[in-house]
Amino acid sequence: MSKVAIIGSGPCGLSILRAFHQAEIKGEKIPDITCFDKQSDWGGLWNYSWRTGSDQYGDPVPNSMYRYLWSNGPKECLEFADYTFDEHFGKALPSFPPREVLYDYILGRAKKSDVKKYIRFDTTVTSVSHD
Repeated sequence: MSKVAIIGSGPCGLSILRAFHQAEIKGEKIPDITCFDKQSDWGGLWNYSWRTGSDQYGDPVPNSMYRYLWSNGPKECLEFADYTFDEHFGKALPSFPPREVLYDYILGRAKKSDVKKYIRFDTTVTSVSHD
């Protein structure tokens, strides 16, 4: 059986995990998939941390966010096709939400997708090879 490594459990990694999971639910044969995330929780770059400097592995802390960041792209361009902002929040939102709203939305989609079983948190990928 083939193996697939997905690096990062941000919006893109979660989307491909969901696609594989949906295929599996439909009875399709999928490869052995594992998502590796250096952080201890999903959300990718939207997962804000106040930490700076080096992490427990001696690598720079992955953080391009700051606490009060607002999106400079409209949420309509960031919305998952199968999980709307309206569905998640139960109300309309402005087009340019703050970081914490986008992070909450990403977490909601992740939890609804039931893909956590594929993710190894706190795992650094230093090398990848293929056949």
